[in-house]
Amino acid sequence: MLTILVLSPIAVGLTLLLLPLVLPRQAAESVKKVSRNVSLGVALALLAISTWAAMASISDINWMDIQLGDYHLENTPVDLIPYIGVSWHVGADALSFPMVWLTAMLIPVSMLVEWDAKHGHAFHPLLLVMEGALLGVFVALDLFVFYVFWELTLIPMFFLILMWGGEDRRYAAMKFFIYTFTASVIMLIGFLVMYFHTSADTATGHTFDLVTMLAHDNLIPSEGLRHFVWLMLLIGFATKMPSVPVHTWLPDAHVEAPTAGSMILAGVMLKMGAYGFLRVAVTAFPGSTVVFTPLLILLGMVSLVYGAWVCLGQTNLKRMVAYSSVSHMGLIFLGIATMQPLGIAGALYMMFAHGIISPLLFAVAGAFKHHYHTLEIGSMRGIAHHSPWLSGHMMLGWMASLGLPLLAGFVAEVAILIAFWMTFGWLVLLPALTLIITAAYYITSMQRTIFESNDPHQGILPETLHGESPRDITWHENAGMFVLAAFIVLFGILPFIFWDMMSDWSSEMVLGVLKDAMISEGVRP
Repeated sequence: MLTILVLSPIAVGLTLLLLPLVLPRQAAESVKKVSRNVSLGVALALLAISTWAAMASISDINWMDIQLGDYHLENTPVDLIPYIGVSWHVGADALSFPMVWLTAMLIPVSMLVEWDAKHGHAFHPLLLVMEGALLGVFVALDLFVFYVFWELTLIPMFFLILMWGGEDRRYAAMKFFIYTFTASVIMLIGFLVMYFHTSADTATGHTFDLVTMLAHDNLIPSEGLRHFVWLMLLIGFATKMPSVPVHTWLPDAHVEAPTAGSMILAGVMLKMGAYGFLRVAVTAFPGSTVVFTPLLILLGMVSLVYGAWVCLGQTNLKRMVAYSSVSHMGLIFLGIATMQPLGIAGALYMMFAHGIISPLLFAVAGAFKHHYHTLEIGSMRGIAHHSPWLSGHMMLGWMASLGLPLLAGFVAEVAILIAFWMTFGWLVLLPALTLIITAAYYITSMQRTIFESNDPHQGILPETLHGESPRDITWHENAGMFVLAAFIVLFGILPFIFWDMMSDWSSEMVLGVLKDAMISEGVRP
């Protein structure tokens, strides 16, 4: 099943991209006409399959009772490059499956939100290729294959920004590519060191199979080298999240990216960093994770505070949402740094909840740009008079992002703060006060943009309209936003749908891996 989920969107997407280039003109035009519909159909089919797999009563998989290292939907490894120990080995557990479902849900929603994108015959197939690459990252159990999919995600996103982005799209696309590619090469060096310390029955005597690597009690005997590899992995994963100080590519990429690109970038691509860090760095090197816990706290605190503080001075809607993502990614590091099951589970749920909330905010920003031709927050007042649907979605997204109860972000934030207090005591006041700053800039922007107006009937329209009559969002924009809004409420009221499996996985991680590492490093569990 996972093989189908990963390879089918890539195959279909590439076929739809290449066929118009090789077919006669008339046939090529026919392919272009159906390309968008086919892409959406495939994406919906993958969502149906992943949803079916999530329902234990139907799929016969109890995701709530999966032990650490226990993979489901796993295939028998198939040799790809047997000489060096590369195999097609995929599987899903309680860490990866929520990300698989999130990706499968977000791709068709992003297609729907930007349904009328220019050159849609190429735009939507690129999103399909992106989906396959993202799913490959989350299910790959071979580090070579993992790295291939990791890099593959860069290509469609690069072209999405370059071809459909804003005025400075070339600069943003190149900055995005250089930052993330450079960091991933450093990560690859860490993978290679792990590879050469793994024994296996291959021609080289080594393998890239992650399950085999994790079976080694002491993968890298040298403590210094082990710490060095952990730091290389941290650079690769933290740049993707991103964390301060390697975050500067994100605001530029978001501002220039098309709406669907920003939704996928914020919703799923950023989570690749946190996922990879937990899957590889923390699991393979728990001792190094314990030793460098102060570094995780520093990165998390700085990202949290800096992202929130910079948001206060932003006038560009997309840039503000981008910096809020940097702040929320800091919370994930803080959750992991607690070394508590509740904190790690909170970090996992923050990954998931932010993956729903941030796409809604970027969908709102994209619609704002599309209909009002500006992203400046202060350019108008009282859009609720002209765009009630847009205003409603904007308000819900902002409320969810600041952690309002009964919305998805609340559960994650509370869990992380409680775990942080259990571990570090009154230091919890710093992230707590930062979240108040988050509420300040969201509520201020909401009040200025949606409600504030000297004219209670007409509001203040931006000059970018040039006298045009303002209008509300289109049906497909509204439909996509409605789906995201519904899931924000659903997972806020019923968090146990994914929380239970995340909590079980986190407990196994702490009790089975991190506890022994903390004892060996002289840290009281």
